[in-house]
Amino acid sequence: MTTEISNPAEASAVVWVRGSMPAAVVGVLLIAAFWPILQSMAGSWFDEHFYMEHGVLAIPAAACMVASQWQKLVRVPRAPSYWAVPLLLWGAAQAIVGLAAHWVWVSRTAFLVSLAGCVEALYGVRIVRELAYPLGTLFLMIAPPTFLYERLTLDLQLLASRWGAAFLEAAGYPVLVEGNVLELLGGKLSVEEACSGIRSLISILFVCVVYNYFFVRGNSLRTFILLMAVPITILGNIGRIVAIGIAGQHHLDLAHGMVHDAFGYLSVAVAGIGCVVLHVTMVHLQKAWRSHGA
Repeated sequence: MTTEISNPAEASAVVWVRGSMPAAVVGVLLIAAFWPILQSMAGSWFDEHFYMEHGVLAIPAAACMVASQWQKLVRVPRAPSYWAVPLLLWGAAQAIVGLAAHWVWVSRTAFLVSLAGCVEALYGVRIVRELAYPLGTLFLMIAPPTFLYERLTLDLQLLASRWGAAFLEAAGYPVLVEGNVLELLGGKLSVEEACSGIRSLISILFVCVVYNYFFVRGNSLRTFILLMAVPITILGNIGRIVAIGIAGQHHLDLAHGMVHDAFGYLSVAVAGIGCVVLHVTMVHLQKAWRSHGA
């Protein structure tokens, strides 16, 4: 006895459900093949050198993105593509080369290439396009290449030191800058790697990517907010350095310990709020421009 389904959406959903078993098998095989790489990647989320704690949230965030568009996805006809084969071969070759040459970032991103290949092999190119944003979000769970990370950290250290000193002098506090060290009356303030702003920058970029998906409409506005997150975060970190410098002038212990850490969390919160305020402001400006044009 067979049951006919007249609703096309219900029919597509049934096809997706029936195809879930092969997807589960392929998923298990993919995880097994990349298990050493995935273990290493998960370990980097708790490495104090890379500040990748948000990596724990990347997979749940991507899963929520997929769930939010599930009704749309089940309406897309399954069309497995043989073009997935080159993508899978590329991912496998990239993983082997990355492991052999100890290129950590190359081997980890190979997992995402293979994941996209598996999705295309099971469901087709159109589904990969629909899932481009969630798949792209998963890149943020991978620590940047070491050479790029170290270069950015150094540049941000020096930038934060110079601008922090400039604001302190403008506020009436004499300061001498030597590299990443600020010499103030009564003590020195060293802008270490942890104070460079790289930690808050990576976290805020992740937050903006997730926020953009759920709350921002239009690729141009999403791109603008993501780009503006960089200067907003840098300014927030400079504000942190200035606040710590001023606090240290009144009480040296305030420049260290719990108060120092509290200023760090506060700067991240301020930067996050700044991105939201920017979005709200741009939406109001767009409405005002449209009203004026009408």
